[in-house]
Amino acid sequence: MASGASGSSSSFNSGVPPSSHGQHSSPLYSTFTPTSAAISALTAESSLAQSPLGSLDLGPPGYHATIKLFERTPNETTIYLGPWEILGPSPRRIVWQCSYEGDTLEHYLPSDNPSSPHSHPYTLHSNHRRYSSPHELELFVSFPLEPHRIRYISHTDGLTCDDFVEVKYEFTTLESSISFQSDLRQRDLIDWFDVDVVWSDVHRRTDSYGNVRGLGTIQRMKLWRDRHSTFHYLSVYANHRRRWKEYLVDNFEREFRQRDDRHRRLQLTARAGSGQGRRGSAASGSSASQQQNEPEIRYLGIQFSRNSNVQPGTDDYARFILRWEAAHDADGQFEAPFPTEHVELPSPYMNGQEVPREFTLPYVNGAHGIAELPSPEPLGLPPVAESVDGRGSDGMQ
Repeated sequence: MASGASGSSSSFNSGVPPSSHGQHSSPLYSTFTPTSAAISALTAESSLAQSPLGSLDLGPPGYHATIKLFERTPNETTIYLGPWEILGPSPRRIVWQCSYEGDTLEHYLPSDNPSSPHSHPYTLHSNHRRYSSPHELELFVSFPLEPHRIRYISHTDGLTCDDFVEVKYEFTTLESSISFQSDLRQRDLIDWFDVDVVWSDVHRRTDSYGNVRGLGTIQRMKLWRDRHSTFHYLSVYANHRRRWKEYLVDNFEREFRQRDDRHRRLQLTARAGSGQGRRGSAASGSSASQQQNEPEIRYLGIQFSRNSNVQPGTDDYARFILRWEAAHDADGQFEAPFPTEHVELPSPYMNGQEVPREFTLPYVNGAHGIAELPSPEPLGLPPVAESVDGRGSDGMQ
């Protein structure tokens, strides 16, 4: 056996094929002569009809996100979504341009208020997918409080879907997800932090049996900056009570009540009277009746999660401290209150067009119209009198 292997190896290295396999050798060798049987086999194989390849289900290029309709049914369909536009305010909805021309998907929001908890986007904690990057979980955006109305119109089949479904988007890039969440809430998403538990003096960290409970556990806390007031907000989903909690950063002291670097715990001290809405409500976006039923807290405790996939010093605990100080520095520059429920009226002089009748003054001189002030007399210099001999006042000809 050893000699046979050695012999075949020597003949292969010499570049000459073995003599016993001459008719089956590669056609690269000049000694190769195909037999009639080989020719007939090749001819028969080439004459067979080639089966077409199946189309790759990769989605059209250029889409920003996907959504599944009729999920977990035989008619499950993936819709590829392109640019979006938020229209409103009644009803407030997200209009997606789908990747196929003429297709449109409309996502109707439950509330016309951008800061409403019913329209708050939800993303997963890093522990829900331990082997994925924490940033990748921002690609999956959902709305856990209630189903939303989705209306999908296809250019071939017309109205395909008009129903209340559990909306779940999967974005292709982190930039698209951040931009979508910011446009949805009219607040720029600054950063997010994975937390093990959030509690307060009203909602204790542990229950009577010693189980960790608090307001919420294993959630992702987010820091926002309002686009109108530039104030910063903290929001977290209280999963044990199925509601969103949002707090104005300026309602808390800059210095921490307690700080435990070893266990990654912080306690934020609430300022006196913050529950009544200093520069805004402590739970912005909730209804008026809900705000009245919310007890005033004295502190807010946060325990941050430990993630081995990030480098020390850049974890959520360290980043939160830096973001917290920067937010207080920015919010401390403005002392005047800003209305959170502001209303913007359209300008009657937009784009230089004629003022509509409903925007004119009701009565001017007994009739509808725009008040016109008399124009002042034009200012001018008195005429210079000419002399009899034709000389000017300066004595020149």
